[in-house]
Amino acid sequence: MHATYRRSVQGNLRGLMLIFSVLAILSLTGCAVPFFPEVPPSSYSLDAAINVLAGKYYLLDSGHVEGFGGIELGQGRYATFADVDGILLVFKYESEEEAKERWGALTKKYGNPFRLKYFKISMGNYGVFTVRLEKSDLYAWYKDNWLIIVNGDNVERFVQDVNNIYKTIRQ
Repeated sequence: MHATYRRSVQGNLRGLMLIFSVLAILSLTGCAVPFFPEVPPSSYSLDAAINVLAGKYYLLDSGHVEGFGGIELGQGRYATFADVDGILLVFKYESEEEAKERWGALTKKYGNPFRLKYFKISMGNYGVFTVRLEKSDLYAWYKDNWLIIVNGDNVERFVQDVNNIYKTIRQ
């Protein structure tokens, strides 16, 4: 009985050490859910999705775009804002399936789980993807029929603000 108890305790300690090690590795590599993705209401146009952000950020430039990094993503809009070292791209599709498919094409091209800063989660009705590229961060998320992409250096705060603004207008 005593030997069985000792093996049971040793097994539990090994399990706890394994869990602790995995959690430590995940925290060191930055693999944590960066945010729960929010998007504009479906009634919003591409222009409205960008202009709503101009309440917090001064809009410098905006125009039409059809893709990102050589990937055809459909008709969208890009925007640059003052005090943001990056670009925002917004795409609206006919269906959630199309948004998910285009997000999947983007994550397939840029996804590399061996990068130091990498995160991808697909929950069926939304997806979040972040990766560190050469000299910039890429954030992409889809939900409903929207695909949102932010690419730039030190854009974490901007991404959070965009997400919070979209969350606020959906309420």
